[in-house]
Amino acid sequence: MSVAAAGVEAILRDHGLQEALPAIGRYVAEQRWSGALGRGVRDVVVEDAALLSDGNPVLLFTVTRVGFDDGTDVRYALPLGLRPAGDVLAERSPDYVIGGAAGPAGERLLYDALGDTEYVHWLWNRIRGRDSVRSANATLRFECPDPSGLEASTAPAVRPLRVQQSNTSLEVGERAFLKHLRRVEPGPAHELEMAAALRRSGFAHFVPLLGAGLYAKPGAPETPFVLVQRYLHNAAEGWALALTSLRDLYADAEEPGKRDPAERRATVDNQGAAFLGESARLGVVVAEMHRALAQPGLGPAFDPEPVTAERLNRWADEMAADFDSLLATGGEAIGSLHAARDHVTARFDALRAIDPSGLCTRIHGDMHLGQTLRTDSGWIILDFEGEPGRTPAERRTLGTPLRDVAGMLRSFDYAAAAALAERLVPNSADWDRLIGYGDDWAQSNRDAFWGAYLETAGDHPLLPAAGAALTLRRAFEVHKAVYEVGYELRHRPAWLPIPLRFLTRGTG
Repeated sequence: MSVAAAGVEAILRDHGLQEALPAIGRYVAEQRWSGALGRGVRDVVVEDAALLSDGNPVLLFTVTRVGFDDGTDVRYALPLGLRPAGDVLAERSPDYVIGGAAGPAGERLLYDALGDTEYVHWLWNRIRGRDSVRSANATLRFECPDPSGLEASTAPAVRPLRVQQSNTSLEVGERAFLKHLRRVEPGPAHELEMAAALRRSGFAHFVPLLGAGLYAKPGAPETPFVLVQRYLHNAAEGWALALTSLRDLYADAEEPGKRDPAERRATVDNQGAAFLGESARLGVVVAEMHRALAQPGLGPAFDPEPVTAERLNRWADEMAADFDSLLATGGEAIGSLHAARDHVTARFDALRAIDPSGLCTRIHGDMHLGQTLRTDSGWIILDFEGEPGRTPAERRTLGTPLRDVAGMLRSFDYAAAAALAERLVPNSADWDRLIGYGDDWAQSNRDAFWGAYLETAGDHPLLPAAGAALTLRRAFEVHKAVYEVGYELRHRPAWLPIPLRFLTRGTG
């Protein structure tokens, strides 16, 4: 299907959106997916638009650039909807309401169209039909390797997934998961490349793509804004499973009676035994993924390269620079980190003494328990987008697989603190007593994951020698915690003590 595209200015004028731009900017800045919480809006520009439906509702797809008061500019895939003022959508999907828009048709309700099933159904049918739609300045191209793999209904049920993340996710029909990416970033897309490479490699522990919507601007690589995957029923997120294990542990630990460290460790071992097996099985799957990504023949962007002395020194320099930048800009909230600088940077400097060995490959890039699902058939790895705070080019850069390992190990520490924060005020007397149980739980699961990972990696040239691998892993754990401090400062200040505690207590 091809739709004739009007110019951006004409679309804005015809639908009364020019005056609504400040409200759109405020809405975007308040969303977790914007990556802009706490920042003021400098200006808002709709750079591209496509009129998808001109009835009731009016549906638009836009690429909207929001300029923030810190000098940054971010482009968002922001679908918009317009319905008559007073429409029930305002009550049905209040979190998606932007405000009002006064156009030629009078006052209307303006909203983020991801809160409207009409927009989701429009996407669904474009993907099933493998259509192309013209916007003012580009093309929205939809692909679907096998339309029979999608539910045949033109209006399937739509259920939002209430999780905080850098995109908007929905369950569509009985067996599909639709992820609407929010940031329009220059391609090629790390997630699409990774999905194709893993499929070619024979790795089975990920969810293949069933369809996609791609934004194609002349002269630029296509960038995805919609991904459709199979919805895995009866699957449990790794993060949720970890928290369940920890809740049981803390409930047991709160029982009367003072326990010495040996008794505490026995409590952890007895209660946490079930999850230790899962951690080990997860270590196997992550190692299998890394071995798959090290295969030859996956394409030029995936050809492994050796770890060299030059690369080790560059990593050490980059890590130290990131830490010093954090110290310079983090303010009073991270004052305790200044005293920790020497032992933090010592972890980075240790890379300079490593005998170069091992490989650099494409990696997941944002590995943690929340990126995993436990199904009846085993662990599944999700979301190959990479860290949201890094540029698309950085996400596609070859790196040591131990960076992924470091991210997962940090996730066990995060889970222990997050589960306790559900019960107690951080740094209270009870917190100081119980966090030791969480620390022991995290260390046990870290050991189980790491041991199984090393055993599965075996003598593959993927990793350096044992001592060097541990030094490299520890450096990336510390660097990950530095990244976490910056992320929590911007997005979740209440979680800031979690990475700060790791960095200030000696970093392992």
